[in-house]
Amino acid sequence: MSITSEKFQTLKQWDTYKSNEDFKKYALQNSLSENEQRALIAAYGEIGKFNSNEETLSDASIIDKALEIKQKYEAPKKPTSNQNHLNTKKTIQENANKEYEKLEFRGDTIEYFKIWIVNIFLTIVTLGIYSAWAKVRTNRYFYANTYYQNVSFEYTANPVSILKGRLIIFAIYAIFIFSSQVLLNPIVTFAILGLVLAIVPWLINRAVKFKLKYIKHRNINFRYDENAPSFYKFFLLHTILIIITVGLAYPYSLNKFKDLLLNNSKFGSSEFEYEGETGGMYKQFLKTIGMYFGLILIPIAVLGAVLSLILPSFTQVGIEPALRIFMIVAATIVSYVLFVIIGFAVKGFYDAYIANFVWSKTTLADNCFKSTLKPIKLAWIYVSNIFAIIFSLGLLTPWAKVRVTKYKCENFAIASTNMSGFIATEQENQSAIGEESGDFFDIDIGV
Repeated sequence: MSITSEKFQTLKQWDTYKSNEDFKKYALQNSLSENEQRALIAAYGEIGKFNSNEETLSDASIIDKALEIKQKYEAPKKPTSNQNHLNTKKTIQENANKEYEKLEFRGDTIEYFKIWIVNIFLTIVTLGIYSAWAKVRTNRYFYANTYYQNVSFEYTANPVSILKGRLIIFAIYAIFIFSSQVLLNPIVTFAILGLVLAIVPWLINRAVKFKLKYIKHRNINFRYDENAPSFYKFFLLHTILIIITVGLAYPYSLNKFKDLLLNNSKFGSSEFEYEGETGGMYKQFLKTIGMYFGLILIPIAVLGAVLSLILPSFTQVGIEPALRIFMIVAATIVSYVLFVIIGFAVKGFYDAYIANFVWSKTTLADNCFKSTLKPIKLAWIYVSNIFAIIFSLGLLTPWAKVRVTKYKCENFAIASTNMSGFIATEQENQSAIGEESGDFFDIDIGV
């Protein structure tokens, strides 16, 4: 139960409610829950500090202060898994007929190319140190050019935090190389490997927190509340499970990981809710495998069968050695090209199916999401992008990145019954939530 502003209008006159009987009468008249009573008592005590300093608070400040203190006394009550599933399923069904509004990416290839080429130059000149600033500049450009309802997102990270994370990773890698290649000490090498494995869940948790913490929309922060112990538990259990099942449990583990990520993410004070079923996740993997066999593996097998009938004629004794070398080189190149095509095509299928499934099962308060990526189209974009980058010696990288971002934004939409009211509520609550203060462990390990 949220506290409405009407219940705070008499806060400045609480001298008349100091006695227990008067307080009980006031609480009864205003239908205050036990937690609301505690919040109001605490708020009155805090407001008294201001009064003692002869400072005056506005009604809005009193409400913000009381809401802030209320969170200390009232932990959010989470519904049971069964209730959560029913509520989310009902919300998804209700939102099925809502009007969706797509994200819009307004970035330009030439504009981003200028940022990209400067980033490359300064990163080389500074021996990689500038890469942290390069990442912030890149993210700020892409978020600032991504719009929802004509309002762009913001990226507010500090490059120094990113640099700290990279220095930690570099230091660990340098010690590992020194111990294995110079000291030739297997004990130190394995100790470092053990250390890396031990801190990976913690690093991933910090990276997720960092990524969301510095993204804003309409001045409202995203955030992630879960801490490292849940990540240690997840990776320990699911690594064992995947090994035991020879990889067959991967879709189940992926679904649980999406649950861990989304159900602990927030936009302002509102929680994301993910209710994807394990069976549904397995279906997405089966679809990906089906596309792999139908569009890639079978045609390649047919081509291989044809070539197996033709190539033996080139191995006869009369064939020139130079021609044989040419055929070997050509076969190697073709194999490499096919490997690249298969890899990026399968990634396109996978990304499209998983994104469409996950967002269809995710809600945020009364808002729902829809991803409509086309697997074949995304696979084509991935494959053509990588060849464009290779043949342009990397110069078309900005074009490829802008192209992917535009396509993904065009196929991601949000539906809301009352977005303006939702945003207004979140903006009001933002001051009560506050932002986590940065410390040494405020790091990012991404590239």
